[in-house]
Amino acid sequence: MPTATIKINPSGAIPPPGSIDQDTVAYFGSITFSAATDTYATGGLLALTGFGLINLGPYSDRTPITFWIESLNGSGIWYAWNIATSKLKLLTAAGTGTAGVTEITNGTALNAVTPNVFTDTVAYEVRFPRK
Repeated sequence: MPTATIKINPSGAIPPPGSIDQDTVAYFGSITFSAATDTYATGGLLALTGFGLINLGPYSDRTPITFWIESLNGSGIWYAWNIATSKLKLLTAAGTGTAGVTEITNGTALNAVTPNVFTDTVAYEVRFPRK
């Protein structure tokens, strides 16, 4: 099975170049996954060519100041953006009240993760410096 990729989709409700306030620009939207049977790769998933951060608009070629990602379904999957590698990491609760979150196992199909990552609705807000 191929390694999964993501698409960082800008919201149609926010006119380009996003929301500008003071010295930053923010973009909002959703993140979608390539295919249900595609597999997770340790370290995170890369964006499909043409659907990465750099494609959002002006100033998005810079290092993000903040990148908020959350499940709108309340799935329990934690999403984290690795700024150094430009990859989306998928994390789950370790199962105890004292353990932290753990990364999804390498080679796991997206639809085999509990809960099913492929059917999750994932929203983001990313903010870039303008100066």
